[in-house]
Amino acid sequence: MLVVTNSIKIKPGFGQEIAQRFAEAKGVQEIEGFVRMEVWHEAKEGAEAEELKVSTVWEDEEAFKRWTSSESFRQSHGQGRNENILGASLNKYELLISHKK
Repeated sequence: MLVVTNSIKIKPGFGQEIAQRFAEAKGVQEIEGFVRMEVWHEAKEGAEAEELKVSTVWEDEEAFKRWTSSESFRQSHGQGRNENILGASLNKYELLISHKK
């Protein structure tokens, strides 16, 4: 299992608006090996930025690579720069231990 997290810094007041871009999956759900996508939002009062964590869960690294090389990926990421986005970083994590209810 692989989790890929895109941490997006956003100008205060625009986090919910930017999060709506992810309301429709835009093809990611059709990629073999895709498990789920979650969008987490943090907005601390008085902070210089809000943060979105867009996490996608994959069966393996190959599934994630299928997504990043797909036409759906290019279309969903080719919308141009938004002036309310201050920056982003991408991290990948391999699942080593999991507990379920």
